Amino acid sequence: MKKISILSVFAILTFATSCVEELTKQPDFISENQVFEDPNLTNSYVANLYQRIGFQRGVNVSMATKNAVGGENIGFAPWQEPNGTSTRQFTEVTGPGALDEWDYNVVRDMNYLLENITESETLDEQFVEEKISEVKFLRAFEYFEMVKRFGGVPLVLEVQSADQPEEELYVSRNSEEEVYDFIYSETQEILANFDDSKTGAGGKVDKYTVLMLQSRAMLYAASIAKYGDGSSNGVVGIPSGRAAEFFQKSYDASKQIIDSGMFRLINDGEDKVANYASIFVNDGNDETIFAEVFEPFLKGHDWDHLAIPAGFNATWNSNFPVLYEMVELFDFTDGRSGMIDRSLFTNSTEWDINDFFGNRDPRFRAAVFYQGTPFQGKKVYFHSATIYDDNGTMKESTSEGQTFTTIDGESFPGAAPRRNRVNTGLLLRKRVDDNALTPQYGSSGQDFIVYRYAETLLNYAEAAMELAKASEAMDAINQIRDRVSMPLFESITLEDIRHERQVELCFEEHRYFDLVRWRLAEEKLSLRTQGIILKYNLETDKYVITLKNAENQIRVFEPNRYYLPFGINRLADNSNLVQNPGY
Repeated sequence: MKKISILSVFAILTFATSCVEELTKQPDFISENQVFEDPNLTNSYVANLYQRIGFQRGVNVSMATKNAVGGENIGFAPWQEPNGTSTRQFTEVTGPGALDEWDYNVVRDMNYLLENITESETLDEQFVEEKISEVKFLRAFEYFEMVKRFGGVPLVLEVQSADQPEEELYVSRNSEEEVYDFIYSETQEILANFDDSKTGAGGKVDKYTVLMLQSRAMLYAASIAKYGDGSSNGVVGIPSGRAAEFFQKSYDASKQIIDSGMFRLINDGEDKVANYASIFVNDGNDETIFAEVFEPFLKGHDWDHLAIPAGFNATWNSNFPVLYEMVELFDFTDGRSGMIDRSLFTNSTEWDINDFFGNRDPRFRAAVFYQGTPFQGKKVYFHSATIYDDNGTMKESTSEGQTFTTIDGESFPGAAPRRNRVNTGLLLRKRVDDNALTPQYGSSGQDFIVYRYAETLLNYAEAAMELAKASEAMDAINQIRDRVSMPLFESITLEDIRHERQVELCFEEHRYFDLVRWRLAEEKLSLRTQGIILKYNLETDKYVITLKNAENQIRVFEPNRYYLPFGINRLADNSNLVQNPGY
């Protein structure tokens, strides 16, 4: 079974670590220098590094935090991490909060392997090279996670010890440019060490995983060089003259993956909604380039338990309300814009829900629970009231227990379950397993996709457009749109490509960081977020739709937030750590 390899070696390390902690039991002690004399222990050491990277943020409500700060969803309750992170203040006192990424402990353990595994007297040379390549990728990935948040960070590439001089221990920040150059050179160096086989969908780094880090990271660097304002305190910002170079590197990496022919857009059925949804529940498919592997209960998460709507068998349900701003991004299948004039949402206007939701881009219907979504043999409801004729008098029912019969002969509740309707009238569906009939804590095993082929095409298209290769960009975007039977472009703009990216990669932790690198976050993430209120008219079989505030405050993205702040404790720990501008 494809999931066992990474998980089982981690279990071995857990056992080994427990032995190390029992220092009084000398026979059970495994020293660090012994690890790299045994292939099983070495695999366990590397598996532990994979585990600690944390490609997916947590296993509970925190899984939706990065989407929330990107203006895609909120959490059910104000106290949940997605909400607190989206509306908090970012200052030197408050620090980066849940968006933080600063794990120099795991970097230290990566450096330890890289410095010591070559001293092994027993490990096979090819095995050693393989482990070095995997760990160098993981280290480059970790530095990318830091640089895209903070700009320049200290590049610590050797194991530090407590007896080193202070000037060596308290490392200054490298520039943002230097960190991106390191990521490229490090990944370029290890590419030749991988053969052409695919292992990424099973959780093990391969050639294509490395190329995808180049594809994504170089696109970020290029965007910052082109769209950043050029201001710098020596550690943030990239010279604009390097934008084309970085776009070319992203383009080249993406093209290598495309030309390999090893991946495809999943397009296996006539039902475009079900086909797109299957990408995120059918693990190991041909679109997945690299994923963090999960297994129910053994290494499970709570996605289904948290995301499934009320009215089904998830006891802690409806936790990821979707913002109406995301609905607007999804155009209709006939080419109409998804941006409907908001002034039309009044109590005197009624809407055909089958058109309003049902004729939107299939990716919307696969990613969002909306009024009337078919699910597990029933329908999902979000309406707050039912309007009906009671012997010539129009009345409203707000009772969940009262039922009516629709024009089509269906039984219909007076109101939806409270947890469905109390927030935005929409819920996150993407990655939900329709077969999870009785979800529990830790029972979800859907893998977390880090890289997939659709992103390859999107990265390629964006880089191509920036390099004046519009026809190549349009071809890549049209492949993605054709998969879901959306109208194809006959000409294309950079805005079209950015819009397509937000739709295709919705709720996959991209939008926040994309808006940041495009320097559009001030415009797109400073807003009063909206939800919808639905009232069903039993007599006309249509809905009154009005808007409501989804959060109790206006979101504001200040210009300094393009780089997160270091908290006062981190600054106190290292006197050579320079704060980011504006804090």
